[in-house]
Amino acid sequence: MNIWEKKIIDAFISHYFDSAPETGEDRRTLRIRTAVFFPGFETAHHEEKLSYLEAAESLEQKGIVTLNWEKRGRGERLKTLSCENFETLFEEAGRPYPKIEAEKIRAMLGVKVRELKASSEEMTRSSSEKIISLLEFLSLHFGPREIGQGIDKQAMEEFLRLMEFLLKSVEFEKITTRAFSILLYRDSKRLENLLALCAPLLSRAQKSVPVPGTPTERASASEGSPLDLSFLERSYPEIMISGKIIIGFKNSKTPMINAEGHILGLPLESAEKIESIQLVPSKKEKTVLTIENKETFYALRTPQQQDTGENLSRFDCFLYIGGYSNSAAAALIKTLAASDFSFHHAGDLDPDGVLILQHIQDITGKPVVPVRMDVAAFDHYRTWGRALTKPMLRQIGKIREETKAIPGLTGLLQRIEETGLGVEQEIIDYR
Repeated sequence: MNIWEKKIIDAFISHYFDSAPETGEDRRTLRIRTAVFFPGFETAHHEEKLSYLEAAESLEQKGIVTLNWEKRGRGERLKTLSCENFETLFEEAGRPYPKIEAEKIRAMLGVKVRELKASSEEMTRSSSEKIISLLEFLSLHFGPREIGQGIDKQAMEEFLRLMEFLLKSVEFEKITTRAFSILLYRDSKRLENLLALCAPLLSRAQKSVPVPGTPTERASASEGSPLDLSFLERSYPEIMISGKIIIGFKNSKTPMINAEGHILGLPLESAEKIESIQLVPSKKEKTVLTIENKETFYALRTPQQQDTGENLSRFDCFLYIGGYSNSAAAALIKTLAASDFSFHHAGDLDPDGVLILQHIQDITGKPVVPVRMDVAAFDHYRTWGRALTKPMLRQIGKIREETKAIPGLTGLLQRIEETGLGVEQEIIDYR
């Protein structure tokens, strides 16, 4: 197979997977237009043109493609290439035929579902039903699209091994993901790679059945449930908060009292268990300042002996969010909103900084007031601003009109567009 034959074969295979239905194969013909596939054909060197046309004719002789020529004055030009014989297409590429492979995988999943249903009485009812429901969905809906995403028979066999282990074992939360991967596959990285590979498939399945490890499933799973796969995620979101606060936990009568206003670091597991946040001493009007960058958070809220300046004393607590809110930050923001805190935000004076404010507002469902995110601050620090790339500036298009209308932000965004500059939060004095 020469270079142009490979390019044509690869292009048809790519189109095949792009148009693949959920299961089966309902398409009849794939077409490639020369004008799109080889846009520089007219100006290409004669030898290059000849190589392309010879490759197309060679594939036609093999019964893989059909050529459609068009008359253009003197000579001919190849208008389109079409393919109907998909099995021969993949055979020529030395790859298994996706339709057949998908059928084999669905059959394998179907057999496993029947086996699990026959033995489900020996398992805990809730865990067996949910895993069987997921596998049954996959046994009906796994198709060529998933083959194109790289999920082959071996990958699904390994996924089944994971599901079976979760059904039979209840003591896997005290093990790291990589140690668990060695236990299952004798490969320390295979489990996380497998979960990443299967993520699009599981995302599609989640629309119809509960999928282990998703946020919805985790929220409803009981503690220690074998359906909670969050421990497999090698991600450990945390959040920091400071202020004289009382933290009330769900299903607990003993609150955590931070009467000295120290900085508290909370992982997602703890943040999700917080039911309410109140002040010490209690007051009706409660205000939180969310802070985008860690250096600024520590500068404003590292415990100090001297009194806080007037500009900062109006805030009862400070929350470090680290850019776009992770799951721990989102959990605590929701709790603060439910505890009747009003929100202010300090961040970078650039499009992403405004989008982060918008993101916080989406989480809270409340207005968020920008702090030193205005023209005055921008002009003051413009000398030390940084040039923004075109992709950074295009982020402005994601900012909604109601966000732009927040006092201070309209002028700020105009100045950013005019100058092509942004100001990092760390250089701003908030005292």
